[in-house]
Amino acid sequence: MKKVLIFAASAAVLLVACAKVENTQKIAEPGTPVKFGVYVPQTKAGKAGQTTTATIKLAAGDEGGFGVFAYYTDDATYAGTTKPNFMYNQGVFWNTTNNGPWEYSPIKYWPNEYGSGAHSAATDYVSFFAYAPYVETASGSYNITAMSANTATGDPTITYVVDPTPATAVDLCWGVKTDGYPWKNQTKQAVTGTIPFIFKHALARFNVNVRGFFDGVRTIDGEMSTNNVDVDANTRITIEKVEIKGSFYPSGVLNLNNDQANVAKWTSTSAAETTLTIPRSNIAESLRATNDGVETTFPESKTGVTKTNVNIFTGAAPAKTDATYYTFIPKSDGATLNVKITYYVTTKDTKLDGGISCVKNVIDKDITFASFACGLNYNLNIVLGMTTVKLEATVEDWADPSNVDIDLPVNLS
Repeated sequence: MKKVLIFAASAAVLLVACAKVENTQKIAEPGTPVKFGVYVPQTKAGKAGQTTTATIKLAAGDEGGFGVFAYYTDDATYAGTTKPNFMYNQGVFWNTTNNGPWEYSPIKYWPNEYGSGAHSAATDYVSFFAYAPYVETASGSYNITAMSANTATGDPTITYVVDPTPATAVDLCWGVKTDGYPWKNQTKQAVTGTIPFIFKHALARFNVNVRGFFDGVRTIDGEMSTNNVDVDANTRITIEKVEIKGSFYPSGVLNLNNDQANVAKWTSTSAAETTLTIPRSNIAESLRATNDGVETTFPESKTGVTKTNVNIFTGAAPAKTDATYYTFIPKSDGATLNVKITYYVTTKDTKLDGGISCVKNVIDKDITFASFACGLNYNLNIVLGMTTVKLEATVEDWADPSNVDIDLPVNLS
C-alpha cells in the first residue's frame, strides 16, 4: 500500500460525544459538539501498503485521516432510506501540532430533542459509517473512483478499482464496532461516552515467496521430508519472472453498511481473467536473473534461491509488515490460480566453454482456494524441487574368450 494472506489487525477510532452532565429531570441542554478521539490496540489499516496508526494520524496534506458519513433519522431507526444529512464524507484528521485531538470542520452537535423542556420526548438517532483512507473527492486517488452522492438515499458506498501493483495498491478499510457491525442508531452520550470505529480490511491479499528443496521428496500427504540440504555453493538459482493467472474482480462497490459481522459487503463485482506478472525488474536483487533469456556469466554476487523461504520482492524472510502484498476484492466462491515461474539454474564449471552451464526452467501449477476472505493474507509459497544429477560407474570383468576356428583352403602340391 499504499502497498493482506493474516492477519487481521485493526485500527480503532473513537467518536467521543462530549456532553454536559444531565440532571434527573433530563432538562433540555445546550448543543454538545461531536468530538473525535482515538483508541488503538493494534493497527494494520489505512492507505496503500501496510500502514500503522501513525499513518492514519498524518495531517490532511500528508494523506492522513478517515472519512465519516452520518445520518440523522429523528426518532426513527436507520433504514437506509435517508440522505447523509448529518455528515457527508467528513474528513477527520489528527492534530499533529499538538499531538491531538481529532479535528474536523464544520463542528456538528448531537441532537438534543428530549426531556420535559424539549419539543418531543422521543429519542433522536444518528448513525455513523466510516472508511479509510480518506479522499476529498473520488477522482481515482487511492483507487477510489466514486462514492454515493450527498443527494442519494440509502447506504453510503465506495467504488474501488484494483491496482495490480503492490507498491501502489490501496488497503481499503471500513469502520465497525466491536460486534462487527456499523455504529447505527446512536443517541447523545455523556462526557465520557465514546463511539469506537474499528477499521477492518475490506480486501484480501496475497504475497509470493520462494524456496528450494534439494535432493528431497514429498511424502504422500504432501509434507516435506526432513531433508535439510541446501543448494551447492557452485550453483545459483535465479528468477526471470513469475506469472499468476486467475479470475479476479477488477472493481467493486463497497457498501459501508455490512450485514454480516466483520465481513465487507461488496456489490457490483464482475470477475475477469487476469494475469499478474512479476517481472525481473521487480524481483529482489539477490534472486533476480541477470538477463531475460539465460545467465551468460556466473551470478557470483547473488544468493539465489536457497532452502530458506524468502519474499520474492525483498529477498528476506516473509513478514506481515511487507509492503509487497497484492490486494484484491474478496471472492466467496474462491478461485483457482495458475502460478508459473521462469528460472535459471547456473553452475560454475571451468571445463565448459564460458565457464558455466545454465539451464532455463519453466514450471507451473494450479492452486485452488475455497474462498478469498476479506482481512486475510494468503501466502503463495513457490517450492522448487531440485535433484542433483547423480553419476554412477561400475567396472565389469573381461569376458572369457571364445574359440573360433578359421578354416583356410588346403594347399596342394
